[in-house]
Amino acid sequence: MSQKESNSAFRRFPIRKSELDRFKFGKQIFHQTIGFHPDDSVLCLDIACGANPFPKANVLCDLNVKPVPDRNMKKLVTSGKPFVMCSCTALPFRDKAFDFVTSYYLIEHLADPWLLVKELKRVSQHGYIQSPSWLNELFYGETVHFWVVFKNRDKLYVKPLKEGALPPFRFGFLFHRLYKYAPWRILHAILDEKFHLFTVIYTF
Repeated sequence: MSQKESNSAFRRFPIRKSELDRFKFGKQIFHQTIGFHPDDSVLCLDIACGANPFPKANVLCDLNVKPVPDRNMKKLVTSGKPFVMCSCTALPFRDKAFDFVTSYYLIEHLADPWLLVKELKRVSQHGYIQSPSWLNELFYGETVHFWVVFKNRDKLYVKPLKEGALPPFRFGFLFHRLYKYAPWRILHAILDEKFHLFTVIYTF
């Protein structure tokens, strides 16, 4: 969003800038779980950091160092932090090596999502997983996703997209176009902030 576009949008909608932060929920959980400690006193790992790493992470990992379709062909960003090239289902870290681990929009891409969950719980004391909701999949219809992710009573569930998990008619072509415009991005952020319509959050 350009500065001019952003200023115009904020004049039209009563929204806090934090609501447009991709990591707003993850940072809330991080501080609730870990507290406010100096960065060098907590080890936080970001799995599949891609082009936009979790800002609280001090160790990053990803399977790809070159642009790939799963992150819209954007370049890897490490921000000068330690980086490990590895698979998220076979992490090269010892048990409970980290205090906190994050996984943003990864589980829905994997052939076996439970291997990711198992590895996250193995290497870290606490963790945070964020994925698209059923409504998000219905609206935006990402072709690189294999699963619809649900949460019920603090338990995580996945359902294959190929087995009729969503209606046959999806609206991705329309909502991807809408998302290019600041007013829709802001409305999307407000609805997600208030009702979690577009994200599923799982913590341990």
